[in-house]
Amino acid sequence: MDHRDGRDTRWEEHRVERRAALVDAALRAIRVHGASVTVDEIAVASGTSKTVLYRYFGDRNGLYLAVADRVASNILGEVGPRFASLRDGGQVADLVRDLADAYIGLVDRDPDIYLFVMNRPAGLPAGAGDPATGIADRIAVELAEAIRNEQRRRGTSGGAVETLAFGIVGFIRTATGHWLEAGGSASMPRSDLIRLITATFTRGVTAAVDGTAPTELAGVPVS
Repeated sequence: MDHRDGRDTRWEEHRVERRAALVDAALRAIRVHGASVTVDEIAVASGTSKTVLYRYFGDRNGLYLAVADRVASNILGEVGPRFASLRDGGQVADLVRDLADAYIGLVDRDPDIYLFVMNRPAGLPAGAGDPATGIADRIAVELAEAIRNEQRRRGTSGGAVETLAFGIVGFIRTATGHWLEAGGSASMPRSDLIRLITATFTRGVTAAVDGTAPTELAGVPVS
């Protein structure tokens, strides 16, 4: 490696570290000013200027995407280990409850950051996708894999696992968003929301890990 390569590597490492520090500052600003935080407020929190922020992120959309990516990593870091409940000898209800508890707990602790990420900027290019949906999709893929792993352990298969996983995560995301907008724990205790989700989906996941489809759901025959 020549001296130029070494300088380039150090500069890239510095850039990565600086971007991470600026995202940290953005998260602090969101907690203080709410989901409608401005770039100016983020610049103050980071002790720098909008010009510097845009140097690292391009524009407000780039900053939003960087924050969304950090939040996605935090959510997956919290939720991912919960999928081990079945592998570690837990019950199906443990898997559903732990997933709901992890997701809702993060939202409850940082509601403004959750709302910031869920409110996709109108000016975000279509090719950038929807980070909020991307987070939910990544969780659903991991949930489906956890169910498939349990099926392999039991020697079963089938059960529309992917459809079920995406449905569960979509329900949790939508129900949590509604719960938050309605006032969060002031409208319904968090524990009650977790119990509701657990009761709603435990039967379906139980059928999935057994490799069968439930013949009846909530008293309505499934043909």
